[in-house]
Amino acid sequence: MDRQFSRMTTASAPGTRTSSTTGEGKFNKASRKLKKSLTGFFGLDLDDEHEDKKQRWNNRRMRLYKGKVKDDYLLKAESDDLFLENSHQFKYIHDPLRRVHRDRPSEMSSRRTTPLSSSSTYARSRPGGPKRLRKDSVMQMTWKGLRTIAASRKKLRGKSYKHSASFDPARMGEEFGDDLSASYGYAPHQEDAISLVDDVFYDEPIAPPTHKMSREYENLPAGGWRRQPPQGLPSTPYDELDMPEFCMRRINPQIMNNEVGPETRQVGMGFVGRLFNRSFRSDRMNSNIKSQIANVDDHRPYFTFWVTFVQLLVFIVSIAVYGIAPIGVSERVTEESVMMPNLAFEKVRFTEAENLWIGPKQADLIHLGAKYSPCMRKDENIYNGIAKDLVEEKTSGCCIRNDGSGCVQSVRSKCSTTISEFKKYNSTNPSSLGFLTGAVCGQDPKYCRNPASVAPFEWDKNDITNWPFCEDTNAPLTNTSFVSGEDRHMTCELSGRPCCHGIQGECMITTREHCNFMQGYYHEDKFLCSQVKCLKQICGMIPFTDDNIPDQFYRLWTSIFLHGGLFHLLITIGFQMLIMRDVEKLTGCIRMTIIYVGSGIAGNLASSTFLPYHVEVGPAGAQFGILACLLVEAIQSIQMLKRPCLEVTKVLLFIGFLFLLGLLPWIDNWAHLTGFVFGFLLAFAILPYIHFGSFDKTRKCVMILFGLGGATILFVMLIILFYISPIYNCPGCQYFNCIPITENFCKNMEVQIDRESTYTAYL
Repeated sequence: MDRQFSRMTTASAPGTRTSSTTGEGKFNKASRKLKKSLTGFFGLDLDDEHEDKKQRWNNRRMRLYKGKVKDDYLLKAESDDLFLENSHQFKYIHDPLRRVHRDRPSEMSSRRTTPLSSSSTYARSRPGGPKRLRKDSVMQMTWKGLRTIAASRKKLRGKSYKHSASFDPARMGEEFGDDLSASYGYAPHQEDAISLVDDVFYDEPIAPPTHKMSREYENLPAGGWRRQPPQGLPSTPYDELDMPEFCMRRINPQIMNNEVGPETRQVGMGFVGRLFNRSFRSDRMNSNIKSQIANVDDHRPYFTFWVTFVQLLVFIVSIAVYGIAPIGVSERVTEESVMMPNLAFEKVRFTEAENLWIGPKQADLIHLGAKYSPCMRKDENIYNGIAKDLVEEKTSGCCIRNDGSGCVQSVRSKCSTTISEFKKYNSTNPSSLGFLTGAVCGQDPKYCRNPASVAPFEWDKNDITNWPFCEDTNAPLTNTSFVSGEDRHMTCELSGRPCCHGIQGECMITTREHCNFMQGYYHEDKFLCSQVKCLKQICGMIPFTDDNIPDQFYRLWTSIFLHGGLFHLLITIGFQMLIMRDVEKLTGCIRMTIIYVGSGIAGNLASSTFLPYHVEVGPAGAQFGILACLLVEAIQSIQMLKRPCLEVTKVLLFIGFLFLLGLLPWIDNWAHLTGFVFGFLLAFAILPYIHFGSFDKTRKCVMILFGLGGATILFVMLIILFYISPIYNCPGCQYFNCIPITENFCKNMEVQIDRESTYTAYL
């Protein structure tokens, strides 16, 4: 069925009030257009619109694309007599070459030939006919002539020459004589004149040669302007050769299939159908089925090309900006001696996940927009770990070294009392302003001018984690407090500041050298980890609306355009160029966009629900939604398949094999499964189909409602599981994604979320 609404305009029915007369007419016209568009999109066209379809199909048949000539028009010329008898029905086509020999009488001047193309710029009307079209400019004709000559030279350089035109070059020479070559500047032995007429239409058909012309044909010298016939042709006069008259026979079906076949996407076949050697039942291919197949439009895969280009561009930019992670299948451990907050050099270890696909690191993929649940919702486990850091920071104070070498914010257990002083306020030792918490190295409400601790904006006297960041400090100008022991935490030099590291919002107080080694984000102007929103910085992209509530839900579709590495990208390009492009020729860019993006979002949403702490990128769910289209197409065309069960089984085995690959590490099987189910439901709703009778059409219309309803229910359920009733811990869910064959086989899929405080881990 024709699933595309027509771009052609039809005349208003007699007696209908147009939109220019009344407002009611505008409303009715818009309603009819909307109804027609919706019914056409879902394949529910009404039967009374068959005349409109027929008119649109007739117009489509008139279009010529890469040499297409519809058989029905050529069937009218099955015989010479029938063709000449109906020649008055065809449009008069002017031949520009006829001006070359207008002084030579022609014995066939009363005949005309059928035009091969409606695009000729030389067409002019007979009296009372359509208006004459505008001719090409001199520059356009010159360019077309040069292209024709270049193409003909390339063809004639081959070892053997086969006539691809619908005429005999010898007959053209006999009809026009040497005037043709002279007028176009062609010398003898110049073979380009043969192919020049490929783009020309004649005013009159060429009659079979007379007896005299046949004798001349036989007696022509071998070195004439005409190329010698290929070896093996009978040496008989032209009237005895079994060659078709010009534009009087159907073009060979094999030639048409070779020329048009690769660009035409047949319903129920496609790339996978040809790959699996699929065949149709001839008894089912009646005129009604053929008409429906012919009415399904062929589309150009605009969306496939666009999304592939964007994915390639994003990968190039990501590699150029962030670089490549260590290549491998396990973890890489790096050790280095760096200066710690105690001003001593210590050997520290950093563990980094390797990337099999040759691409960016996990933290960089998160910055680029990968699927990562803690950046999309407030995760209970992540914020429990952050809360442990804040509890430890609440008990911290300023550890001031006695030798005047500096100070650092720390807990009492990490501050050596033999060489340092631990300054901490409490109920027995409050500050001069009555604060029971602190002190904080480099910040004190006593010296802060912006924001000042004044009523009603006084700072929290019991919890330093609620203190704001002081942007303007009026610190003591001299180091007199070093002698008196008062406010030493404001005059000492800080040897450690907040550093955000990892992908779970972890923060520690350390030096810049150590933070850089841990590939973290060092905050030179901050004093406490509570003043830094590490998760917000780790997620990147568009900042949270509320710093404490992650809301980057758009990662559900931005991750579709990202890839884990070069190999991942090559697999995607291969799939989209072979399978997705083929499916889009049937569905069109609008339907393909709905299925691709919808399946990708649904797959990422399921992966975010069941594997919330895994960093995932790529269009895995979208690609399995495209595979679901292949299965739906086979099911919808099952009545005309020769071996329906076998053909459906082949598609299922192919998809099942890809699901088995999803049990390996680095592949997201939850996205595969959900994307496949969602794409399956959408494909039933919007994929073009062929119906085999009224009952079959009714059944498939019911499937449209089932597909739309099922897809909506599935998406709503995933939203509820992700946002309203989230699943934070599902130990068994990872086994569907990776089966641990060995102890370390699925190590890269493991994520430790129940962490302790890392606030003073490196002090």
